[in-house]
Amino acid sequence: MTKVGLIGLGLMGKPMAKNLLKAGFDLTVMSRSEGPVIELETLGAKRAESYSSLGAVSEFVVTMLPTPAVTKEVVLGPGGVLGGMKPNSILIDMGTEDPALAREIYERAKEIGVSALDAPVSGGDVGAIAGTLSIMVGGDRDVFERSASVLGAMGTNISYVGGAGSGQAVKAVNQVMVAGILATIAEGLTLLERSSVDTEAALEALMAGRAGSNLLKAKARQILDQSYAPGFKVDLHLKDLGIVEAYARENSVVMPFTQLAKSYLEAVSYSGGGELDHCALVEVVRGLGDLSLG
Repeated sequence: MTKVGLIGLGLMGKPMAKNLLKAGFDLTVMSRSEGPVIELETLGAKRAESYSSLGAVSEFVVTMLPTPAVTKEVVLGPGGVLGGMKPNSILIDMGTEDPALAREIYERAKEIGVSALDAPVSGGDVGAIAGTLSIMVGGDRDVFERSASVLGAMGTNISYVGGAGSGQAVKAVNQVMVAGILATIAEGLTLLERSSVDTEAALEALMAGRAGSNLLKAKARQILDQSYAPGFKVDLHLKDLGIVEAYARENSVVMPFTQLAKSYLEAVSYSGGGELDHCALVEVVRGLGDLSLG
């Protein structure tokens, strides 16, 4: 039985761990919060007491952590998971980082005979629960192919996009597009709400036409119902757009529309809604007066 370690049992990591168990992997887990670890233990996972010990018992290590700083500390810091990993094992970072960090992890891993992939995901908690995440993978192609069964337990649209850092570059573009599309959906649905039309019939018509999209399908009901239980949190999207800004500067790309979408998310966060789903940016369009975000 293939031994997999997973670090980070948050909104995304916990259902990903459950799907690894369902797929038959021998799973060891570690997380800052005790509750999810206990829950996974009841399902058959083992508990690691340190990052390095998790690395030592795993053929594959998956990290799903909230920020680049946390990932760097957990992977490369003193007592980090990479220091415990054995030659020929594979590290798969599935959080959203800057491409430079992905390349640094790749090079540091290579020095000790470990292979590394950057494999960020899209699809939110719904995709994580269903095991249908879209996964964009950077690194060596042969390592990607060796990791197919592990990645396949968590996602259905798995794309090899190039060398180290390439997965994170594609994820940056994904986050730009999601922010922009979500902002226009928010504006459009607010206009729809204030028009003398049958909202449900209008939404059905929009979904059937060129305006139809996976994001509209996923978020329209939440927006219309003002129900913002997080599938992807406002503050996490802002973190990702901060990564995008730095990456865009490195590549001399100006993104004024992305800045506008980011300002919507910032307004929600500053109003106390950072833990809400990112579709709560519609409240900026509505005037931030229809819902208490604190």
